Amino acid sequence: MKTVISASRRTDIPAYYLSWFMEKIREGKVVIQNPFYKKNFRTVSLVPEQVEWIVFWSRNYSKFIKNRQFFSDFSLFFHFTIISHHPLLEKVYIPPEKSIKQMEVLISHFGSDRIIWRYDPIVCWDKKGKIQSNFNKSEFALYCREFSMMGVKMCYFSFVTNYMKFKRRFSCQYPDQYILTNDHPTYNLILQKMRDISAKNDITLYSCCNDSLTGPHTKKGSCISGKTLNKLKGKKTVSEAKTPTRQDCGCTRSVDIGDYIEQPCHFGCIYCYANPVWR
Repeated sequence: MKTVISASRRTDIPAYYLSWFMEKIREGKVVIQNPFYKKNFRTVSLVPEQVEWIVFWSRNYSKFIKNRQFFSDFSLFFHFTIISHHPLLEKVYIPPEKSIKQMEVLISHFGSDRIIWRYDPIVCWDKKGKIQSNFNKSEFALYCREFSMMGVKMCYFSFVTNYMKFKRRFSCQYPDQYILTNDHPTYNLILQKMRDISAKNDITLYSCCNDSLTGPHTKKGSCISGKTLNKLKGKKTVSEAKTPTRQDCGCTRSVDIGDYIEQPCHFGCIYCYANPVWR
């Protein structure tokens, strides 16, 4: 079986470290550190004879689009996070029209079946008795209409995981506000709105790492699926063995080459588990 490279759940390589990644491909390998056992290192081959797929994760593919020909020896799959911006949560704003245009370009070169649109994570909080959220109904409807016309039929979503460091960051930054737990009724209301809008646009929702959210027009997600990748390739070249990263994760085997510390993501999302501090 060949390798599936994940680039990367730990940082945004296409937006901020694409040149580094291209250099590692020229070298034919990359050394990665275990994020939990810092003394453990692993050398991962990046030669096309051993790597079948590169799965990219990003909020901004502008640099990749300019350098896409460099990766012509590999099969490519894309996670494209396009979610409504909220200044309390994210430091970098990307206009919807820019993201929509990038999606159009990616589809024109690689096809809609190799792209997952991610509208996640959805965050709800209380500000002096008033419920706030980064879910924007009109923007979500806009994305559904635009992407459906381009052939995108899947939207992966999640409700934010209340990691302790996220709650600490949020409470320190905004002491008069607090994060709502995922069982708050607001989340169910948002999910129903998403189901109604996506259904009208022939888009299926996929829940990432939360099987309790599956139901009408909502399936269990598998962000990296060996079965899907093999189907796209037309033959079995990569493992379909499940290797979940957390509870309810449906992912199969891959190697993530990003680094939380040495390659900090400059989008600076306050809810991100990969950010050690709030910048």
